[in-house]
Amino acid sequence: KQWYQRRVAITAGIEPWEEPNFSHYMKKDRYGFIHEKPIPMEPLDKKSLEKKQIKEKKWLRMVKHWQETNRVPEDLKSRIWKGCPDSLRGQVWPLMLRIREIKQSNEKTHGPNMYERMKEKARRKSPDIRQIDLDVHRTYRNHEMFQLKYGVMQQKLFYVLAGYSMFNKEVGYCQGMANVVALMLMYLHEEEDAFWALTSLLRGERYKMNDFFTPRLPKLFRCLDHHMVLRKKFIPSVHKHLKKLQYEPTLYATKWFLQCYLDKLPFSLALRVWDIFLLEGEEIETAMAIAILRTFKKTLIKQNDEQLNDFLCRLCESQLDEEKIIDNLSEVLLDLRRQRMSHLPKEKIIEELKPSESLSTLPSNKKVKKEKSTDCDSALIPLL
Repeated sequence: KQWYQRRVAITAGIEPWEEPNFSHYMKKDRYGFIHEKPIPMEPLDKKSLEKKQIKEKKWLRMVKHWQETNRVPEDLKSRIWKGCPDSLRGQVWPLMLRIREIKQSNEKTHGPNMYERMKEKARRKSPDIRQIDLDVHRTYRNHEMFQLKYGVMQQKLFYVLAGYSMFNKEVGYCQGMANVVALMLMYLHEEEDAFWALTSLLRGERYKMNDFFTPRLPKLFRCLDHHMVLRKKFIPSVHKHLKKLQYEPTLYATKWFLQCYLDKLPFSLALRVWDIFLLEGEEIETAMAIAILRTFKKTLIKQNDEQLNDFLCRLCESQLDEEKIIDNLSEVLLDLRRQRMSHLPKEKIIEELKPSESLSTLPSNKKVKKEKSTDCDSALIPLL
């Protein structure tokens, strides 16, 4: 009885949020997303925990050697496909994105404090400020980092998007960019690192996301067209069924490509896809779309258009076999590479006719190179 009274006296001054069973903690998953209902606690398995710790130690040694030598480890590829530990993504992603090299290259050419200068320029001149402000308040509001309106992480997200709108005027700002930057901030935390990560994703030769966000979204439509070709060749039964129902790729694959599957797959699987995307590059976007359809082929060919739409657009709410999907992605990527179809076909460039010319006067095989942008802000971004 005396022990109980002492315990009551000790805990009397504890705030509700200090208790481990506080409702907020019971509704939060391991990635920081707040759910409506409490999440059942996973039982602790000693063997699984030991295996996880051994894996993390191996990754730590690899990352340390990578940082010291600046050489990509030989076993990085096999390890990424098996899954990067969530606790180490903040160290691995910057290395794969080559953030330090991009920053040094830009500042060597155009002077120090590039990001701060772009932020200041955005405050004075960006035409996208109002739209960015609206979209920031809609981005991952169910995540603990972005819940608080005008909180620290919302401010960081706003500044990165605003600064980049001045840095890359060819793109400016497009709505799909907010979720990508928010993902980078979840793991990189620093504004400037997220800024250079976005630069790598949009202008890097490995990722080439720039044309997803330029006016008219040219790369999106190239991806959708290429997806139709791949669908017909590699999963003809699904292609025939969707074609019969007139269920077009624009109805299910638009956000798959624009945000590289963010918000369209369970977050844990989306992270696995992003690990592989940062390693392999743009090939993963089209390969993953085929992998998803191949994984659920037997289900899809039995569904009508409403069921298809409900199933494909709500994959993020489903319990999926992640390992099976990743294995299918690996197989699809190998198939596409063997057929030399893993990359998008080259963009067709149509020459702009002069007033005095007509189509009949142009030679049929005449090719004209695209003019380079003379925008000084666009020129600041190196093609990696």
